[in-house]
Amino acid sequence: MKVLFMTCGIGMGHVSRDIALAKRLEEKNVDVNFASYGPGYEMLSKQGKYKIFKLPDIQLYGGNGELDIKYTAKKSINIPFIFIKNIYHEFKIIKELKPDIVIGDSHYSAPITCRILKIPCILITNELTLNFAELYPDRKIIEYAENGLKRFIESVSNQCDAIIIPDIENSIEIPPKLRGITTFTGPFLKRNPSQIEDKNELRKKLRFHENDKIVLVTVGGSKFGKKLLNLIIDSAKWIDCNKIIIVTGPQISFDFIQDSDKIVKKEFLEDIMEWMKLSDVVISLAGHNTTMELASLGIPNILVPIDNHSEQIKNALNMKKYGISAVKNINELNPQEFADDINNILHDDDDLKQKAEIVKKEFSKYDGKENAAKIILKYAKQNDA
Repeated sequence: MKVLFMTCGIGMGHVSRDIALAKRLEEKNVDVNFASYGPGYEMLSKQGKYKIFKLPDIQLYGGNGELDIKYTAKKSINIPFIFIKNIYHEFKIIKELKPDIVIGDSHYSAPITCRILKIPCILITNELTLNFAELYPDRKIIEYAENGLKRFIESVSNQCDAIIIPDIENSIEIPPKLRGITTFTGPFLKRNPSQIEDKNELRKKLRFHENDKIVLVTVGGSKFGKKLLNLIIDSAKWIDCNKIIIVTGPQISFDFIQDSDKIVKKEFLEDIMEWMKLSDVVISLAGHNTTMELASLGIPNILVPIDNHSEQIKNALNMKKYGISAVKNINELNPQEFADDINNILHDDDDLKQKAEIVKKEFSKYDGKENAAKIILKYAKQNDA
């Protein structure tokens, strides 16, 4: 059986979760292939494990920790052309590869291509509604654009055989027309949290002291995280910890970070869940995959969503309700106040531990990869028949 993932390549979160799911499918003797672009394509290329096809690039624009929706919309005037170009490329890839099923992770041209070619298609997404018009209440053109996109996403998603939400039940709003084909499977984690060594064992393995206070800072694969990294560096002298582990990701060079005994610099971590588990607090942007890892591990955290990024803002607010996440606006933070926020979490041990156990227990009810694999195999086998 042959599966083709067509994966959103903006950042690394989509590719990261799809690789986790791909490994489960491989355990079931499935031949897994990928198509992507941007940082996602680069991540897959570095792995060198899968057959990968290149898709046309799609970009978000902004800087200094902020997504510029208006400029992105302006630069995306050729989106209809790119969409048609994507379908053309997808058509060629599917014809060459002849997969039994296509999995589109937040890649909304895939369902149309598959419908034309009569190939089963499953959509993976953590976002079926948009809310960026709320960020520009005085700009009617943004509201009109959002309404059009909502109708488009709903219409395209309805072309799929099934929709998979890699989150727990009722975590996002599902449009009424899509509820019959949508399943909340739970997150696709690289590791089962219960099978990762305990905090002290991890610290020993990775050469940290058992009693160290450790802060982990990660901005995933996003170029928008540099403002958060600069803020952490400026806050470092006030943070009551022994080590600050800074993970810049491949889109940001760590050359601007000065060497010190307190700061540990990393570009990429192969198993970031281990590093999360050994930490006392994690500071991060609010990509969906990262929030799922934090919730599943029950790690106290501060989430700083990319400014104007409606999906990240919703991810962060969803996490806040579990009681182990603080949500901060990057534009309202100064170094000393941010250090105080971090210190409050570092010293609020007992209350957070209790809440963390409740969150871990809720997420442990789900085996997202297995649940998703069963859905994929079901529709792939129907195509074989």
